Amino acid sequence: MERGVHDLGGAVGYGPVPHEPDEPPFHADWERRVFGLLGAVAGASAKRPGEFRYALERLAPDDYFGHGYYGRWLAGFELLLAEYGVVSPEEMSEVVARRVGGSAAPIASVSPAGRAVPFVAKNPALLPSDRPTPPPQRRTVRRDLSEPPRFAVGDLVVAPPSPQSGHTRLPAYVADTPGTVVKVHPAEVLPDSTAHDLGERAQHVYCVGYEAQSLWPDAEPNATVHIDLYECYLRPAS
Repeated sequence: MERGVHDLGGAVGYGPVPHEPDEPPFHADWERRVFGLLGAVAGASAKRPGEFRYALERLAPDDYFGHGYYGRWLAGFELLLAEYGVVSPEEMSEVVARRVGGSAAPIASVSPAGRAVPFVAKNPALLPSDRPTPPPQRRTVRRDLSEPPRFAVGDLVVAPPSPQSGHTRLPAYVADTPGTVVKVHPAEVLPDSTAHDLGERAQHVYCVGYEAQSLWPDAEPNATVHIDLYECYLRPAS
């Protein structure tokens, strides 16, 4: 099954996850610079919860995997700045050409924006209804809902597959597999909606525990995978 970069749980063929016990915050000066750019880029783009993460999900595989964590950020910055009209893909490709010493005419596909998957329009009717909530006193994705949580700790739940493409926080590998609610988190805005500029549609959030072998038969025995899931993803499991 073809998976997006945000949904690789249980996939094979990507090699071991590198681990450095004493890993520094940055491996090179350019990574430090990319980290410092976050505030400036967020001020001109990626103003909605989930929007930056959705941009990373839409990157071409080489842009997502090819240059590490901060290389992924840099490619996401370039994509968002192009989509917001701050910098055109052609202008960005000129920067890339100068960086690698090229002299050819600018080509839009040289930039990550020219290789990314287009932004997907979602059908609002397939999202949960929006519910007005009191405006927060500070910048936060948390919201206070008047409705109590539908589920409680110990409830057995199941998440059907996402009904449409685009951004979601529901991993496909847990779809249709029963899990148990182990914690109820504060309510939050729904990134499936906010990333697509379709309103907050705030939801209660649950930590759901899954037996690893129920997800992947060859997984380590007696291991549990915990996934934070929004209420609109879940149904009672029979």
